[in-house]
Amino acid sequence: MALEKRGEKSALDSFQFGGDYAPVFFQLNVKMHAKGKDKNMNNQSRWKAKLALLCYFALIGGLLVGTIILEVILLGIGITLENSPFPVTLIGTPINEFIILGVTLLFARHRGASFKELGLKRVSWKVLILVSVLAGLLFLIGLGISIGEEIILGPDPMSELFAKLVMPRDSLQLMGVLVFQLVLVGPCEELAFRGFVQRGFENSFGRMRGLLVASVLFGLVHGLNTLYAIVPVFVGGLILGYVWQQTGGNTTASAVMHGINNSISITIAYLLAG
Repeated sequence: MALEKRGEKSALDSFQFGGDYAPVFFQLNVKMHAKGKDKNMNNQSRWKAKLALLCYFALIGGLLVGTIILEVILLGIGITLENSPFPVTLIGTPINEFIILGVTLLFARHRGASFKELGLKRVSWKVLILVSVLAGLLFLIGLGISIGEEIILGPDPMSELFAKLVMPRDSLQLMGVLVFQLVLVGPCEELAFRGFVQRGFENSFGRMRGLLVASVLFGLVHGLNTLYAIVPVFVGGLILGYVWQQTGGNTTASAVMHGINNSISITIAYLLAG
């Protein structure tokens, strides 16, 4: 940007002080050609709702395949949910998150989208502190919604099974689960659901409706774990998506917030269970 502005100022100076006009027109022609080329490249990598929806269904299909792979692995090593000495998520999380990452990058490559267009950008310390605080607020909001659901609908029938899948048995396992949340779950899911899916819907429907549709889909996919997760995750998706928008589509910022929120949830559940 700075180089382009200096070039424009130099061209204006030559025009005002009676320099050689031919270089001026040549520079303007080159700039117009370069801008047109950049615009065409941006249009080529700009994806919309149809592709975002296809990516979403591909993600669901990939997660179902991941579940089958996990069951085959557990069967092969002779472990069931009832006798597992560790949370199955220590195996399932890497499988599912790498599937999510692979599907997302496959669609992004199809459109020629760069990592920067998916929102992988540097984040200032100020933003990191802000999203860390917001992650705590996000946890409290989700907790409030979950408590409200249990008061109205009764206990979640899947809670015991879900606890066996996720809950660490000791502090070492807890550290492993938290590392996965911060390094895999946050980045991979935000890259998919904010960086690609939400951006695609926003390109078609605008910021508000795009945010709403992407958040609904984000909640629904978590219903594969338990139906009680749909509403709190939908609200969480709205908040994550809004933060993503306000940080200029910065997927790194929303990924940090996502990972910290999950880590808080798991840590508190572990401490209460112990």
